[in-house]
Amino acid sequence: MAKYTVKGDLEMDRDLELLESEHAYDIKKLLNEYKLKIGDQKVGIKTYLDSNGYYQMETSHLYRGEGKAGVYTASAANFQSEYEALTFAKRQLLSFYDGQGEWFKNEMY
Repeated sequence: MAKYTVKGDLEMDRDLELLESEHAYDIKKLLNEYKLKIGDQKVGIKTYLDSNGYYQMETSHLYRGEGKAGVYTASAANFQSEYEALTFAKRQLLSFYDGQGEWFKNEMY
């Protein structure tokens, strides 16, 4: 496993190392969970730190704007900070939000 320093958090490093094995992978630690409403829809955002030191995010829902072919999902997966991850989560939720489209539950959340 790659070593990383995130705000000097050595204990987090040990926790992620503890879970590592030849059969375990994609290890990440939940950092924060946010709840908000967009229009009438309650949505959530989770931010994680992975074992390589990258921040990641997931949103509880995806939005398809009226007349759009599909939902918008952020193309980036790994971020340098939690702030950057939240910025992309916001973009994923609101880029095509027009109040006329449809929300879909994100099964990966």
